[in-house]
Amino acid sequence: MSAETLPRLLYRIRTVQTGISMLAAAIIILCTVSDVVLRYAFGRPIHGAYVVVECLLVLFVFHGLAAVFVDRAHIVIDLVDHLVGRRTQRALVRFGDLASVAALLLIAWAMVEPAVQAFDYGDRKLELGLPVWVVWGFAFTGSAGAIVCAVGVTILGERPHPHPGEPL
Repeated sequence: MSAETLPRLLYRIRTVQTGISMLAAAIIILCTVSDVVLRYAFGRPIHGAYVVVECLLVLFVFHGLAAVFVDRAHIVIDLVDHLVGRRTQRALVRFGDLASVAALLLIAWAMVEPAVQAFDYGDRKLELGLPVWVVWGFAFTGSAGAIVCAVGVTILGERPHPHPGEPL
């Protein structure tokens, strides 16, 4: 893998997953507003709006994670940054990168058993009958992209620079 390939891959994953996350957020907003208006203005709420919003929140959250890692947009509390040298700061960032990857892998591993159970038992959302394993699929695809991005940023050791001409 060339030095240019990894940053390109990370930005591509980030772009696709951010698009999915943004689309999910837009649909959540439209669905919620429409449901409230129809409920209070006409007494006819949207059947299944709660389930749609619930499922799209999974898309929104898990697919939004890749951008956090690629852009290094984590919440940072710099209590010791001004007390230590540049080398120690870099070591702390590397430790944070490794801890982030470990946490993402642990979360993904913890999701496997309930996802398999939902599939095995044929669990469905009550209002729409949507199989619950589909929602788990949303979570796993988002997690996979986030893990790839977190590992990639950890390997690079810094925020990857986009290919020339490619926007941040």
